[in-house]
Amino acid sequence: MLQYDLIIIGGGASGLSAGVSALKNGIKKVLILERDSDLGGNLNLFIHGGFGEYYLGKEVTGPELGSKLINDFKEAGGEYKLDTEVLEVTQNKVITYVNPEEGVKDIKGSSVIMASGCRERFTGNINIPIHKYIGIYSLVSAHRLINQQGYLPGKEVIILGKNNWSLILARRLLIEGAKVNAIVDVTNRGFLDERGKEVIKGFDINVIKEARVVDINGDDRIESIDIEDVTTSKITTLQCDSLVLTVGYFPEISYIRKAKIGIMNNVSLVVNDNYETTAKGIFACGTVLTWDSDIFNSGEVGYIVGKKAAEYIKSYVY
Repeated sequence: MLQYDLIIIGGGASGLSAGVSALKNGIKKVLILERDSDLGGNLNLFIHGGFGEYYLGKEVTGPELGSKLINDFKEAGGEYKLDTEVLEVTQNKVITYVNPEEGVKDIKGSSVIMASGCRERFTGNINIPIHKYIGIYSLVSAHRLINQQGYLPGKEVIILGKNNWSLILARRLLIEGAKVNAIVDVTNRGFLDERGKEVIKGFDINVIKEARVVDINGDDRIESIDIEDVTTSKITTLQCDSLVLTVGYFPEISYIRKAKIGIMNNVSLVVNDNYETTAKGIFACGTVLTWDSDIFNSGEVGYIVGKKAAEYIKSYVY
C-alpha cells in the first residue's frame, strides 16, 4: 500500500492552499485527490475579483488565484489525481478511492485533510413544480453554464434565493446582456457582505422580500412564475424565460463512515481550534465545514490548516 505524508481530499481553493502550505512547511510527500477533471474547484467559476489577498498580497480573480496555487503546488513537488472519487476514510487514515485508470485502490496517509467542500442539494428540496419546463437551473449549474461554457441560461431571468453567490450570478448575467427581472427571497437567512449590498445598489437589482414561488407557467419552456407575498397572500405574476434556484448545500462527508469522526446534528463536522477532527491527525477546512456561508474565504483557512497538518506530521511522524 502506498504511503504519503499528507493526503488532501479535494483540490479546490482550500485543498490547494493546504497542499502548498504543507509543502512550504517542509512536508515532502503530499497528494491531492480531486473528483473533477481539473484542479481549482469553485475558483474556476468565480471570474470576478476579490481572491488571493492572503497568498498574493493583492486581490485577483478566482481563476488567477487557482492557476497560481496549482503552479506552486506542482513546482513544490505536490502530486495529484483527477477524476478520483474518495469512497472511504478510516480512523487509521487509510483512504479508498476509485478512478477510471486505477479502479478501486487503497492508500495510507500519516495525516489527512478533508477539503472536499459541499454540494448542492437536489432540486426536490424546492417545493415547486419544476419537472415540466425547460429553463430551470440550480445556482451552480447556471454559474457553470455562463462562466465555463459561455452560454446564457436565458434572456430574462428570475433568481430564487438571496445570498452573495446568487448576487454574483445576477451581476454576471447583467454584464453579459441578460435581464434579471427579480431576485425572490422567501426568508431572512440570505447572507450578504458589503460587496453583495453594493451589487444590489450598483446594478439596481429588484429584490422581492418575503415572497415564495407558488406556480410556474409556460408550454415547453418556462414563461412566468406566480409568487405569493407571505404576509398578505397576494399573488403576483412575473415574466421570465429562466428560473435559477438556490437549493442549498450539504457537506461532502459521506466517505467518513468508518473514521468515527464526530459529527454534530448529522451534518456538521466537529473540529478543535487547530481544525483537527475528533480523529487524531485528520483535519478539515473550507466549505466542508462552513458550507456556502464562507465560500470566498476558504483558501485562507486552508493555508492555515496546511501548516497545522505539517506541525502534526513533524511532531508525530518525522
